[in-house]
Amino acid sequence: MTRSSLDDTTIQPTPLPKALLGRMPASIAPMLASEVAEPFDSPEHIFELMWGGVRAMAHVADGVLRLRARNGRDLTPYFPELLCIPDRLKAREAILDGEIVATDSEGYPAFDLLRPRLHTMAMAVGPDREQVPQLPVQFRLKKLTGALTYIASDILWLDGRSLLDRPLWQRKNRLHEVVTPSAEFSPVDFVDNEGVAFFDAVIERRLEGVLAKQKASLYTQGQVSKHWVEVRAFQAGNFVIGGYAIAGTHRRGEPFSQILLGAYTQGRLEYVGSVSGGLTDKEARDLVELLQPLHTGASPFFDPPPLPRLIYWTRPELVCRVRFSEWSPDGHLRFPIFSAVRPDVAAEACVVSG
Repeated sequence: MTRSSLDDTTIQPTPLPKALLGRMPASIAPMLASEVAEPFDSPEHIFELMWGGVRAMAHVADGVLRLRARNGRDLTPYFPELLCIPDRLKAREAILDGEIVATDSEGYPAFDLLRPRLHTMAMAVGPDREQVPQLPVQFRLKKLTGALTYIASDILWLDGRSLLDRPLWQRKNRLHEVVTPSAEFSPVDFVDNEGVAFFDAVIERRLEGVLAKQKASLYTQGQVSKHWVEVRAFQAGNFVIGGYAIAGTHRRGEPFSQILLGAYTQGRLEYVGSVSGGLTDKEARDLVELLQPLHTGASPFFDPPPLPRLIYWTRPELVCRVRFSEWSPDGHLRFPIFSAVRPDVAAEACVVSG
């Protein structure tokens, strides 16, 4: 059974004098999880579903919402359905950590439903990484075919208080107390102790995986922590685009035959393979439009791939999400399928262990 709070450890914080209340920070870098290969049981952990959405910090101040991506970009204009969040929060100001998730008709998370919004964001922002305070009128948002929800997993600031140095179980309780759940906004549920059974249920439903968090863990900004670990049920990841190739066998009218992908290992951009399937013709043309300003004369990869065809190298700035079956022994993606462009993710965040 899933839970939203740790009822046996609920706390009642003592009000602070106004003189001791702080100013809400402009940004908090998200805490990141490390990876483990196998699920496990543990009374020291809670287990959450890996929703596979768009990680976003929700800043609420005096009824105004601002959604920040992992790379600092403003997501708010691209998800107007979530502007109701301040009305569902019993707080004047707060910073929440969570995910923007789209669900299908059966209520299961479906990342591909977010693809049109991420595509619009990529085209509106462009490759220069400048912020767009208001969505340009020519980039109209398409209505999503599924339901859109902000699922809050943590609360880091609340009405003049930083909660970063509080253990997770305390933050979970505060989150549960201040959120009024709705279709567009809810706190994440979790499972106590039984991580293996939870993972089996995730596998059965073909969901992304499980995130295990130590109940006593503090929130360490912008760091990969051993106190949070993820166990993936299927393979998907974010990769840096380092160029695109054109072969004589590609279909007429296609702007490329392959997108060349990389990820950072010990600070070096390593080539991990290429992807060709999964894009519509328009998406492929739009992707080339984004990549053309990034053209460069040299390969961005530490060890350039020996591809016997015309290649346009690009500066490693644009990120995409790719699904794949597994890693090959030589460190390449097997059976990759393009999922979406990721303007909300910095290239430097695309890291694989060496």
